[in-house]
Amino acid sequence: MESRNQTQIKKTKHHNDTDEGDPSTANSFAQLPYEIVIDILSRLPITSLIRLSFACRSFNSLSHDPNLVNLHLSRSSMNESSCLIFHSDYPIRNQLHFLQLSDERLRRIDTPFAVSMPEFSILGSCNGLLCLINTLFQESISLYNPFTRAYLELPKNYHLQDQVIVYGFGFHPVTNDYKVIKIAYHTVSFYRRMARNFRGFKTHQTRQESEVWVYSLSRNVWENKGTVPYRLEKWSSPGILVSGRLHWVSLWGKFNGRLSRAIVAYDVADDSFHLITNPGSVSGPFGRWAGCNLAALDGRLCAAVPLPPGHGALDIWVLKEYGVSESWVKEYSVGVYYPVSMISPELERSLGVWRNMVGKKSVRVLCVFRNGEVVLEYRGGGLVAYDPENGSFRELVFDGMPRIYQTTLHVGSLQSAASPL
Repeated sequence: MESRNQTQIKKTKHHNDTDEGDPSTANSFAQLPYEIVIDILSRLPITSLIRLSFACRSFNSLSHDPNLVNLHLSRSSMNESSCLIFHSDYPIRNQLHFLQLSDERLRRIDTPFAVSMPEFSILGSCNGLLCLINTLFQESISLYNPFTRAYLELPKNYHLQDQVIVYGFGFHPVTNDYKVIKIAYHTVSFYRRMARNFRGFKTHQTRQESEVWVYSLSRNVWENKGTVPYRLEKWSSPGILVSGRLHWVSLWGKFNGRLSRAIVAYDVADDSFHLITNPGSVSGPFGRWAGCNLAALDGRLCAAVPLPPGHGALDIWVLKEYGVSESWVKEYSVGVYYPVSMISPELERSLGVWRNMVGKKSVRVLCVFRNGEVVLEYRGGGLVAYDPENGSFRELVFDGMPRIYQTTLHVGSLQSAASPL
């Protein structure tokens, strides 16, 4: 029995007069089997697919086909759908631009939710969906596909008010479900525990120290998943998604009998927490120094470790085989570099870019270009490509780039924000 989409393709030749695109193109595709059409379309960049869906009604119907959505997403690295999302950070945090890694010019992204969410932050990107939070009313969180413009406002969770909250957004292929994670530390107990650990103060705990709330897209509900046994750095939010787990850096605490930091993983499938062995062992620089942060490079977990602290140089470690602690490899050693855009005392004083520097990441790893260059974002504004072959740096400046921004690596897809794959 023919599927609905196969029937749709065969009927295309009878509806060419209603298509706004080139009739000859529609006729050509109408002669092809359904499987071949899906295979061809899945290899196109997301921007080309979107243009086709607007130009031709039959292609618009196919853009919602789960087979095309899944296949296109699986080939995202092949069809150049990876891009950088630039979120303008000044003067109003409500503008989005994107840059395809093969392009040289930024393009504006429409924000149809600008009225209900005049200012927002990006909590994460997963399978073509952005997770956004209203910076004025943080109980308001939404999922948004910036290319299809599909937008979904999640149910509000009013349980967490005035707490230190760490966020995460991820997907697990086994459960086929997207989840938004809010890990809340009650302010009073959070700082009391810090004081007890570092100064020896004894305090009486009268409140629960943490809460974990998880939103499931398949169930469309927030659920309380209990507590988390680890204290996570607020500035390591959002979590880094690798192998169906979100990863954060912990605050200093006792791990294996000594004060250190740790990598904490949350399994999106079963809502459990785990520790990941640090690169260079617990006694290494990752556990000792502030400013360490995590990223995902080609689907692998990586850790950026500043060496020595305060000088701007860093090592980038990559976990070659997830779950195997011995597979940590120091892949890159990046020298000291200060982007020209960062050398601005006026900018520092007026915008507070370098405020609360201690403990925060000053250099963030974004991705690796096809030519092997590592793309780094320096806090305060500065996108830099580092060439590991010769140790050189080049600043990346593109037409339409905002002056102050935060960057998110994003994969363009046809995924709907209304339901999982």
